[in-house]
Amino acid sequence: MKQKRAILYIRVSTDEQAEKGHSLHHQEDRLRNHCAINGIEVVALFKEDYSAKTFERPEFNRLLDFLKKNKEQVDLLLFLKWDRFSRNAPEAYNMINILHKHKVEPQAIEQPLDLSVPENKIMLAIYLTTPEVENDRRSLNTIAGMRRALKNGQWANLAPIGYANKRDENNKPIVLFDKNAPLVKEAFELFATGQYPIDIVRKMFNEKGLKITRNAFWSMLRNPFYVGKIVVPAYKDEETTIVQGKHEPLISMDVFNDVQDVLLGRKKIGMPARRTKQEQLPLRGFLTCRVCGKTMTGSGSSGNGGKYFYYHCFDGCKERVKAENVNQIFFKALKDVSDNKKLIQTVNALTSNLHKRTNVDQKAQAEKIEKEIQTYRSRLDNAQTLMLDGDLDAAEYRSIKAKLQPELEKLVRAQTMVNQKNPEEQEIQEFGMYFLMNMVELLTEADLELKNKIIGSMFPKKLVFENSELRTNIEDGVMPMLIATSKAFSVNKKGELEKSSSPSCLVPQTGIEPVLAFRQTGF
Repeated sequence: MKQKRAILYIRVSTDEQAEKGHSLHHQEDRLRNHCAINGIEVVALFKEDYSAKTFERPEFNRLLDFLKKNKEQVDLLLFLKWDRFSRNAPEAYNMINILHKHKVEPQAIEQPLDLSVPENKIMLAIYLTTPEVENDRRSLNTIAGMRRALKNGQWANLAPIGYANKRDENNKPIVLFDKNAPLVKEAFELFATGQYPIDIVRKMFNEKGLKITRNAFWSMLRNPFYVGKIVVPAYKDEETTIVQGKHEPLISMDVFNDVQDVLLGRKKIGMPARRTKQEQLPLRGFLTCRVCGKTMTGSGSSGNGGKYFYYHCFDGCKERVKAENVNQIFFKALKDVSDNKKLIQTVNALTSNLHKRTNVDQKAQAEKIEKEIQTYRSRLDNAQTLMLDGDLDAAEYRSIKAKLQPELEKLVRAQTMVNQKNPEEQEIQEFGMYFLMNMVELLTEADLELKNKIIGSMFPKKLVFENSELRTNIEDGVMPMLIATSKAFSVNKKGELEKSSSPSCLVPQTGIEPVLAFRQTGF
């Protein structure tokens, strides 16, 4: 009787390495003993550290390549159990057919089956699907256990910033404050005052050592975990619920509610007005001298029984203007924008339309990328099929895959970028509209540092005060454009933008001096 020749196949995934009966060494010993007892010649051994969900495994591809180069030199493919061969029944049946084309019989020595007997295919299905069922059951048990813990107020995930995952005296998981807790608490309390925009607060605390991304900071400020609550997400027919957690709250409910109000623009936190010499000069550093063109400073002087403030030049230039007059003109210009309901409506419509157009373009781009991804995947699948059918050798397949795979990965990354949406987009737009409608109040309540940042963002270039008016180039930024073209904004009765409101109409005709002027007598 001709001696049988076999390839030994050993597979273990990373999460199985420590499990008894799954180690590579154990599998090899059992297989070699089986071959020695049954007089089977071992012609090759392939060891795999890969998942059995598919046959896209490096060593298994080498095994197929070996069979192509050694036709009719192998009779058996031996492995310990069928779950070492595959955990995907449809793919397993397909691979068995491919092996049969090479006249190779796959066999699990601890679950032997004669596949020429039709009824044994039922047992094969059981052997192949049982591990998958066990995995699914473990997954369901894990989900159920985590949800049960959450409903009981026990945090079952990675602790949010400011907390750390620990174990109590009974070795049960708990969460406790960590070194970031004081900074997190301080960040909540500062933002709750409404003095600073969210990103300025985040950057301030980044510099203090609280390293956190913009989106993570938004999520942190909204997370009820910090007031001792736990969100139990919706699952199947269960709705989202919030329960009392067993961890210690870091933030008071009053502070948390103030933060939510500031985020949504529902509440302006009152602050005592601080009148210092510098706060009487909010435009210091933002004015250009009409005489010498240098940046003007400001200061106060006593006279006639009072204190008077001026913006003035230096280095020999005697230009000086009353701060009260300049400030009045400046704030009146902002107030006129805030009070222009038609303008506010139009800006809101413009930004909404822009978001809609962006979403449409984004969807079209995503669909285009998806078609390209499917094309590359189809090419890879076709190449794999040709290789498995013996019409393409492994070297040619690897060469094709080496060319296609990087391009496919690049497309997948591009798809991810295109599909990314800013979760705070609506809130940002709402805050922008809130700011436009309350500019004067917000600037008045802000401290000097915040005033400077706001004014600098509104007017990137300098203002010039001359002949009882402030002027600036129309291209300085959005705010000068809004002030100069408020009459050009209009919406129809349906809330839609009129054609005359398109951005091309927003830039006035330029003459000798293409400027925007804020006049003391009006606009």
